[in-house]
Amino acid sequence: MFLRGLTGRCAVCGTNRLTKRWIQVVPRCKTCDFPIERKEGHFVGAVGLNTIATFGLLLILMVVSAIVFGEDLPAFRLALGASVVIAIFAIVFHPISKTLWSAIDLMMVKLEPGEVDPRFDPTDYDDAAS
Repeated sequence: MFLRGLTGRCAVCGTNRLTKRWIQVVPRCKTCDFPIERKEGHFVGAVGLNTIATFGLLLILMVVSAIVFGEDLPAFRLALGASVVIAIFAIVFHPISKTLWSAIDLMMVKLEPGEVDPRFDPTDYDDAAS
């Protein structure tokens, strides 16, 4: 389930049709009707994941740059350019952080009756969860 979320797929059925354009996530899975945002305020965790990943990469970049390059100004400019690339990562990681957070939430809080399409076989989800 975690890998499904990390690859931008539905945590329940594994479909990969969860985005409109690149950064806009659909409200419900088109296959199993699983609500990507299960309750209001659900994506605070996704924002947290995105922030932690982005700042973690920036921290690693800055520490490695300071150790390797020291006070070399051209190298510092290179590291600054790399930090812009990492900032762009935050935008690209946005939809994945949402699907990943949905998967993590689903691992903590099981599906409730009526949360998915009744035609969807919940045993598929149970097999994936174990």
